[in-house]
Amino acid sequence: MNDRLSVLWHFVRTRWLPSPGVLARERRYRRFLARVRRESPFYRERDEIPILTKSEFLSHFSELNRFGISLEEATDVALRAERERDFRPELSGGITVGFSSGTSGTRHVFLVGPSERCRWAGEMFARMLDPASLRQILNPFARPLRLAFFLRASSNLYTTLASRRVKFDYYDLTKPFSELMSDLSLAPPDVLIAPATVLAEIAKAAPPIRPRQVISVAEVLDARDRSLVEQWASVRVAEVYQATEGFLGSSCRAGRMHLNEETLHIERFPIGDSGDRFHPVITDLARSTQWFVRHRLNDVLILDPSHCPCGRRTTTLRSIEGRAEEVMWLPANSGTLAPVFPDLVRQAIYALEVPPDRYRIEQHGMRWEVRMQGGEERLVASALLAIANRNGLTPPEIGFLPWTDQAPAEKQKRIRCLEKPI
Repeated sequence: MNDRLSVLWHFVRTRWLPSPGVLARERRYRRFLARVRRESPFYRERDEIPILTKSEFLSHFSELNRFGISLEEATDVALRAERERDFRPELSGGITVGFSSGTSGTRHVFLVGPSERCRWAGEMFARMLDPASLRQILNPFARPLRLAFFLRASSNLYTTLASRRVKFDYYDLTKPFSELMSDLSLAPPDVLIAPATVLAEIAKAAPPIRPRQVISVAEVLDARDRSLVEQWASVRVAEVYQATEGFLGSSCRAGRMHLNEETLHIERFPIGDSGDRFHPVITDLARSTQWFVRHRLNDVLILDPSHCPCGRRTTTLRSIEGRAEEVMWLPANSGTLAPVFPDLVRQAIYALEVPPDRYRIEQHGMRWEVRMQGGEERLVASALLAIANRNGLTPPEIGFLPWTDQAPAEKQKRIRCLEKPI
């Protein structure tokens, strides 16, 4: 099957064929594990299939891909692409080397084969294109659908989306933002795709474009950024949940985030006692160039147990709260450390009558260091201390530092715990 037919098949299957039920997914998972045991030297030698962290995965990189490609070989290709800003080179066999954008502060390489690129493109189109965008692609008399993609690095994975009916414009976030806005104004897109904080900056710049669709990727989309972007674009912002481990989820027409359980098996590693927060443990049932089997992410997901009106039969989330390192920690009365989840911090900041335009908070033990633009230090400090007081926790020391911009190509991290209290 050629690439174009493969993309079309995955599109049709994802968009219009019914999702498998729970029992069918469990049977597929068991068959997949049996095949992995036969094919992978890493799993063949083990009595049980372990849960792997990202660091453990990287330490066994060559054993966890079908071609024995070493971590050093893959990293060399990715770094050369970064330096030269040419993301087309591949390893033999058409293997694309991707470089994650480093939400957790550490960059990681991953491998994708040609058939997996086609599957990703078909699934992405099926999940994210609205009916009007699809009609534009299918109408030979209409102009091609134009996608504007703002990312730190391009990839053969993303350019798989391009065709005669789809124009793919890559906007390199290492370039000056004003230059990108000028280029964007000259080529107005139908679909605008960017990290959440970049979408917010585009909304503030207000270029003379009117995209039909706006899609947030790579970062947590918080309520204020969503409101800002939707007010500017006059459309609902859709979300894609993607990581090194693959296409993990997307929002539906009802605006709810669904996990991609049609091709993933997802176990829940619970956080705390509430029962709704968990770390996902991912097994990708469709990838064979590189095996992601029981791969634990440090993302903090919040389950939504209610039925979704879109009718899709997969797990829905109330929100993706962030990474584990975005959870702050303070001593409780019992003497143990208690989590302060990032949503609590965001809500405290945004509930202020005049919240800061931008902010970053880093935890260093019992000291929380705040950098912000706008807002009042006294009110921000009071809001943060109130979180501890309401929850019976020992209040941190609040310190303020001058605002400094992060490089636009970096993942924008507003809340981070760099050191837990002792």
